[in-house]
Amino acid sequence: MSLETNLDNNKNTKEFESLLKDDLKKRNLKENTLVKAKITQIMPKFVLLDAGAKSDGLVSAEEFENFSSLKVGDTVDCLVERLEDYRSGNIVLSRRKAVLFKNWEKIREAHKKGAILEGVIKGRVRGGFLAIVEGSNCFLPGSAVSEHPLNPEQLGKLFNVPQKMKVVSINEERMNCIVSMKEVYMKDKNEQLQNIIKKIKVGQTLENVCTVHAMNDWGVWVSISIDGSSAIAMTHVTQLSYERVRRPADILRVGQKIPKIKVLEIDNDSKPPRIALSLKAVFPDPLDGIEKKYISGKTYKGKVVSIKSYGAFLELEPSVQGLLHSSQMDFFDKSVNPNKKVKIGDEIDVRILEVKDRKISVSILSGENPFNAFSEKFPVGSIVNTEVVKVLEYGLMLKIDGAEIPPAICHWKSLSYKESESNLKKWKKGMKTKAKILMVDKDSAKIRLGIREASDEKDPFETIFGKLSEKDIITCTVKEVKKNAIVVAPGNEESLLTTIHKSQLGIKDVRLDIYNKNMRIDAMIVSLNKVERKAGLSVKAFEEYNQKILEEKYGKDGSSSGQILGDILGKVFKSKAKKNKTSKKKEKK
Repeated sequence: MSLETNLDNNKNTKEFESLLKDDLKKRNLKENTLVKAKITQIMPKFVLLDAGAKSDGLVSAEEFENFSSLKVGDTVDCLVERLEDYRSGNIVLSRRKAVLFKNWEKIREAHKKGAILEGVIKGRVRGGFLAIVEGSNCFLPGSAVSEHPLNPEQLGKLFNVPQKMKVVSINEERMNCIVSMKEVYMKDKNEQLQNIIKKIKVGQTLENVCTVHAMNDWGVWVSISIDGSSAIAMTHVTQLSYERVRRPADILRVGQKIPKIKVLEIDNDSKPPRIALSLKAVFPDPLDGIEKKYISGKTYKGKVVSIKSYGAFLELEPSVQGLLHSSQMDFFDKSVNPNKKVKIGDEIDVRILEVKDRKISVSILSGENPFNAFSEKFPVGSIVNTEVVKVLEYGLMLKIDGAEIPPAICHWKSLSYKESESNLKKWKKGMKTKAKILMVDKDSAKIRLGIREASDEKDPFETIFGKLSEKDIITCTVKEVKKNAIVVAPGNEESLLTTIHKSQLGIKDVRLDIYNKNMRIDAMIVSLNKVERKAGLSVKAFEEYNQKILEEKYGKDGSSSGQILGDILGKVFKSKAKKNKTSKKKEKK
């Protein structure tokens, strides 16, 4: 009887194991996946959950936000951390991680689709803020909070208040997320900007839809509001009025409504697109036909309204101004300080110089330019009597007798043909001397004189180069060997030192170490300006000249390097030997 009972028990056990295995095969539980778990028991500190595993899972009550409202039989989402705990053998579940996992999936989807989420700024971290988005900790960079810098008070108002945020970057492995509030604002701003651009066009006058949003010294930002959309446009200070505006605050204020303003330009190529507006374009242009009204050469009344470092602006009539440049304030001092000539509010007579490209240039100079009379009386090349009025670091200031012009300059190099700055020490104020007029520039009001040109001192340039011309050959003495050039004295005249660069020292690449101080070399004159006393020399041109002569005399083979003494003379001797042989044969016959 007992034996039969044991057999029945073994049979029931095997059947139970078989049924259990079949049941477990149908349950596909995997670690790090979400499962639906049923609450089987609620204890003070734990909740027992049936996730369909071999055993129930125990989850702390702290992981449930609404623990007090839980009931046995409720189904909740849990994350399978481990299928079997190595101590208890029970399945390890987590309610908190399941919530985080589901929230992370929402963040991933929002990142893919570019969707907007809601988040709350909870605290400050290095470089930005901690934001809670969908229950996950996210990083909000400080630069991504607003389009414009915010002060501490403005930032404080953003804490613990729901804000719209966009996911800009995620790290799948670390489950890190970066969000931006500025992206949301910019997206909405760009959408409204596109709506505005669709409703306006270049040349259109906008009426009662614009407000001054902000301004600085060079322009005004204007807010355009049409049918619930708004966009910011720019008005440059030059587009505010036909009159010269010092700063926009002189005619506008922030928050002011603008009755009329014209669309000047819509730049769709820039990102984002830009709208330029013009306030002055809605008014008549006072410069239309200005060329017919203000005639060049005639005199008009003008009022000084602005003074700059380069001149002054005069109002000829409302919204019409002309520029009085500093060069048109004094015949002699072309860099005069405008503040010494005119003052704001002065009403003066001005002569119209030019009206071009909607700009008027004027002058207060009247009468004939004194330099015209001077040029007729003392043309360039004339010898004049002068007196030293000032000794400068770089030359002398000389007053020309019989001339109604300021003193002229004589550079120290023009004191003597033996150029040396020490020559200045010989001169003192009040000394008289003759000088030659070398240059008269009426536009810049400058006259250059030369004392050496009017003296009995012989010009070494004339002595050396007076009878020479370009392509002539001159012998020079090497005075200095530099890194890429040599300095020579033409005809051994040390006051006429000339530089010959390496590229002009030979047909082929030449080593400078073959030149020594006091070596005598021949060079060709390649450029010569006797008026400016300048001469260009070239050893290369001299060699090319010699090579050409050899080619004409002996052929191209006779001009190549290494053949001049050997091959050339050898050919000459051979030709002579042939002539001697032929002549002897003729004599024998």
